[in-house]
Amino acid sequence: MEKRIKNSLFLNAIIVVAVTFVINLIIEMFNRCSVVEGILFMFKSPLKFLLTTLIIITVFSFGFIFKRRIFYWTISGSIFLILGLINRILQSVRVSPFNPSDIAVLDSAITLVNKYVNLIEMILIIIGIILVIGIYGYIFIKAPKFEGKINKWKNLSISLLMVVFTFIIFKVAIFTGVFTTKFTNLTNAYREYGFVYSFGIGIIDKGVKKPSDYSKKTIEKITKDTGKDSEIELSKANDTPNIIFLQLESFFDLKTVKNLQLNENPIPYFNQLQQQYSSGYLDVFNVGYGTCNTEFQIMTGMNLADFGPGEIPFKSVLRDRTCESMAFDLKEYGYKTHAIHDNNATFYHRSTVFPNIGYDSFTSIEYMNVNDYTKTGWAKDKCLTSEIIDTLKSTDEPDYIYTISVQGHGSYPTSNILGNPEIKVTGGMDDESRKYAIEYYANQTHEMDEFIKELTDELSKLDEHTILVMYGDHLPGLGFSESDLTNNNMYQTPYVIWNNFGMQKEDKEIQSYELSSTILKSLNMNSGVINRLHQKYLDDADLKDEYLSELQELEYDTLFGDSIAYGGINPYEPTDMKMGIKDITIDKIEKKDGDVVISGSNFTKFSKVYVNDEIFDTEFVDENTLKIKDDELKSLDSFVVKQCVAESGYELSQTKECLYYGE
Repeated sequence: MEKRIKNSLFLNAIIVVAVTFVINLIIEMFNRCSVVEGILFMFKSPLKFLLTTLIIITVFSFGFIFKRRIFYWTISGSIFLILGLINRILQSVRVSPFNPSDIAVLDSAITLVNKYVNLIEMILIIIGIILVIGIYGYIFIKAPKFEGKINKWKNLSISLLMVVFTFIIFKVAIFTGVFTTKFTNLTNAYREYGFVYSFGIGIIDKGVKKPSDYSKKTIEKITKDTGKDSEIELSKANDTPNIIFLQLESFFDLKTVKNLQLNENPIPYFNQLQQQYSSGYLDVFNVGYGTCNTEFQIMTGMNLADFGPGEIPFKSVLRDRTCESMAFDLKEYGYKTHAIHDNNATFYHRSTVFPNIGYDSFTSIEYMNVNDYTKTGWAKDKCLTSEIIDTLKSTDEPDYIYTISVQGHGSYPTSNILGNPEIKVTGGMDDESRKYAIEYYANQTHEMDEFIKELTDELSKLDEHTILVMYGDHLPGLGFSESDLTNNNMYQTPYVIWNNFGMQKEDKEIQSYELSSTILKSLNMNSGVINRLHQKYLDDADLKDEYLSELQELEYDTLFGDSIAYGGINPYEPTDMKMGIKDITIDKIEKKDGDVVISGSNFTKFSKVYVNDEIFDTEFVDENTLKIKDDELKSLDSFVVKQCVAESGYELSQTKECLYYGE
């Protein structure tokens, strides 16, 4: 009997190895979007393939603890395969692979379901989930159980030893350079090291890794030339112009796509600006997604490559910690700091993060009255012109405004929903559905180009020096590859630095984490330790390794270490950020024609009336009028109007209380 059990366990182990081998092979076929490439990875990089298979084997080894081990293995194997399939789907949509940070933004992604998935697809997804649950239930009931006696402690010990063994093996592999924990390009890393390892390291590796030589001596050596904020005198700025960053969603030049033919140029004005003002390529970190990571690098000057693979700092460290940023740096020069975004305030936790990086106000779509949307439900960017101009006029001080647009956002329809579009694909695209997607995108960028012209025209009318920095946050998820592009790079977007006071034109490639310091250096502004480090190295390409090493030291020190660069104390306090720049007020409450009419100022479609802390269905009439039905309204009832995120009902702000005094 004992011999039969041992043989059974041995046979089970052989089956586990074979099954996990096949699972990993299928996952790599998904990862490379090719059966052939998946098989080639197994032969070209056998050690990496075997080690990533070892991870799956280790997970499967815990099945020997249970009698229902087939059920456990089915669940485990299907989870690996489902993750691999999700990776394949996401790569087809946005190029960049699936990583754990995508799970972290699931709450935000749920709010976009209606923009990416139609009703039929949603029904199919629900049916699929029900079928999977049903299959799991059937397997749990019908799958054979191990009939022999199980020594659970012995088998658990073996599984735990497998965990330790796998951990040690990978430590050695990382030490010897077979694997790495620092991904400068997520897509390339997934292809180089395989999905299982790359996804797994994204789970356990977060934040900036502590440098091996991190110490007070090291940080003080780095800051010797740049100086601590408390020990260095602010330089006298050449000028204090308004500084506006305009981050254009998925914006790039379709004319850089080889062989693609259009009936006319979608972005003629932007191209004109490129010829007149400083311009070039901006190096970004993502393709098809990752807007907030471009924001993070530009706002803070930090290098995302130093963080965990695929990490989204807006969803991790910055939710409860302040850090140096362009906003805080400009406050040293008397600037008021603002953020504007024509989407909801809580997406990527912006309403929580922005006070931690120095913004005085944040105008999200909940504080706008947007009337024009794309066919897929995104606000058209022309609404941002008035918001930017109003923000500039709202203060007497110079303004720094970071504006985040959404019009170019995917997904891009694969049918002709535009009818007779102005911009048409006339050649180079045989796939009709992809042609329609590109046409849709081209027409959105064309309207964005018109918005840029309108904005610069309005800024030119102001008697204030102004810099407008425009760039795409990433390339769109339209299925292009590096070989399709004239610059052969999927991680570069065009930028232009417009101004109305004669700044010298200088064309160059810029890393996104260098962009803010490039602007500050041109104005002779030296506030901030990280800003000064960038300015020290900006024009010295020969010292790139030293530069990036010192930047990582400061990132760790200021976010996760002892704040040695600041004398041991983080000098940045969260701002008392105001939502919107205009006060929302209630001026009068009255009964009229069976309705309760609330009169006031600056209401939007996101305004909700609360009576005695109870929310009422609210009719938006105009920016000065709201209506509710309340047949039981009594004298001294308490009224407030709250601005709420549509999808979640999350409350962003509220008016002062106003009492109803009756007729």
